Amino acid sequence: MAIPTTPLVRRILASDLEASDKEVDEAVMLPAKCYTSPEFFEFEKGALFKKEWVCLGRADEIPDAGDYFTATIADEPLLAVRGKDGQVRVMSSVCRHRAMVITDQIPKPREKWWDSRPAETSGNCGHAFRCPYHYWTYNLEGDLIGAPDMQRTKGFRREDNRLPNLRVEVWNNFIFANFDRDAAPLAPKLEAVDEMITNWNIADMVPGEAELLQDLPWNWKVMVENFVEFYHSDRLHHPICEFSRSNSYEWRDDFDPSGATVIGAGKTTHADFGFNPTFKALFPPIATLTEEERALAVFFLVPPTLAFGVNSDSAFYFLMNPTAVDRLDIKVAGLYPREYPEHPRFHHLEAVAALGIEYFNEQDFGAVSSIQRGLRSDFAPRGRLCWQEQPISHFNRWLIRRYSKALLD
Repeated sequence: MAIPTTPLVRRILASDLEASDKEVDEAVMLPAKCYTSPEFFEFEKGALFKKEWVCLGRADEIPDAGDYFTATIADEPLLAVRGKDGQVRVMSSVCRHRAMVITDQIPKPREKWWDSRPAETSGNCGHAFRCPYHYWTYNLEGDLIGAPDMQRTKGFRREDNRLPNLRVEVWNNFIFANFDRDAAPLAPKLEAVDEMITNWNIADMVPGEAELLQDLPWNWKVMVENFVEFYHSDRLHHPICEFSRSNSYEWRDDFDPSGATVIGAGKTTHADFGFNPTFKALFPPIATLTEEERALAVFFLVPPTLAFGVNSDSAFYFLMNPTAVDRLDIKVAGLYPREYPEHPRFHHLEAVAALGIEYFNEQDFGAVSSIQRGLRSDFAPRGRLCWQEQPISHFNRWLIRRYSKALLD
């Protein structure tokens, strides 16, 4: 399907993107309109979110047959479900009859949820999903198995009304889906990250308590850039991030803009660090880590939706879902070795860890909100980058490849 562009989008893409498609010592930032134009965000929906592998959540959220959760990506209502065969599937949740979202619930009396954005849902559907509007019913594979009183409709066949299924890959227990049936597989493009985090055994970790942050007032790319660059670490976060210095960033010569990841990593001042007021990990270090890995801060992206980091005792992720050019939802959760939740003080320690992350988020969120405000200015710059911001130049090169391809498709 062709990706529509407008004259404004074409002007933005013609505004010397080559200047951003360079290594960090020569590059400048993208034009400000890439962060503030609603038309450009609509272009990104087709160029990125409907072409790249998007992370919806984790497979351990749907352990049993019939378990499901919903997500809306680029205005597309989706559901992830575990089938009777144990397979994870992602499909459209838009009914093939009159387009009601089959997982939306009819409100209770005086419950006017249509006045605001409907909440995503989860649960167990049993053996089928039934649209509450006219009772069209679909099995766990998306096949239409019930359509009441349609026998007078000429030429109607249930087999012609299957819920569209997306391509799915499960990587380290994260569910990725792709709208593009011709997209290259994801896993080979994540080999660099796999090699770096193999000793953390991410696939065997279990999630802690998740937090959903909604309607954050900035562009998703501003959040991505902040997450992965080191330049602000001991500046914006002084003095709570003294263990992770900006100049500890480890230069990378292996970036491939056709790949699926952007990596930022740096050595910490001591092993078993922690993003909390003690500067120390709150749980025992993961037994399979090397001494060097216990003093390594790793942040990486699988754009456009997953941001991920590892500590010596745990990991954490941000699941990002932009809803407008200047609105973003983020789901934040920690990941822990499977035996850690059995610790008698696990929930107390997890709460302390979450409070530590909250301190960092307060500073980060204040900064990126201000950046979004500045990007709307007529004087917004296409600033030069510090070498500690190399991951931003990598991310921009990743973006520009996909922007350019979308113009040619």
